[in-house]
Amino acid sequence: MPVYAYGRHTPRIDPSAYIFPSADVIGNVRIGAKVFVGAGAIIRGDYGTIDIDDGSAIEENVTIHARVSQKTTICKNVTIGHAAMIHTCIIREGAVIGMAATVSDFAEVGENAIVAEGAVVKSKTRISPGSIAAGVPATEIGMAKPEQIAFWKAAKQIYQDLCSNYPRNLRQLEPSEYLSKNEPS
Repeated sequence: MPVYAYGRHTPRIDPSAYIFPSADVIGNVRIGAKVFVGAGAIIRGDYGTIDIDDGSAIEENVTIHARVSQKTTICKNVTIGHAAMIHTCIIREGAVIGMAATVSDFAEVGENAIVAEGAVVKSKTRISPGSIAAGVPATEIGMAKPEQIAFWKAAKQIYQDLCSNYPRNLRQLEPSEYLSKNEPS
């Protein structure tokens, strides 16, 4: 996994976190315990600060950044879906950001809120705790049901378990292990 210092800023990563080898972590970044960071994710704290708290899942191809001298905060047990864009915002505990969603500057997503796939949470928007927000721009369309919150809590546990499973089970293959050995007929 490429982990880079930027100037005087060096990432701080809890040893129980798992960062996929093709993810990039740069500069003023703190990654807490049992945080899973998937393939292709970019967490770039070059001129802002990024704080990812315990138990969160940063899925494949997510980009996280912050404006100059500003901060992006991802609280405990948050799920950031595949290819989401997170920029200079606060995402509260237990929230879920759907695949390819955007959460923009100075927005705040409340505790246990769900931002739908592809939604755009515009700058300075507040998504209420426990609500579901969808659309472009994202608007609150209802409240998360207890079974939805329970589903996402269980999903977070799966990613937390991957933090210990991946180091034991992931192995890069040599070409001889995956190239077909069958001769054309």
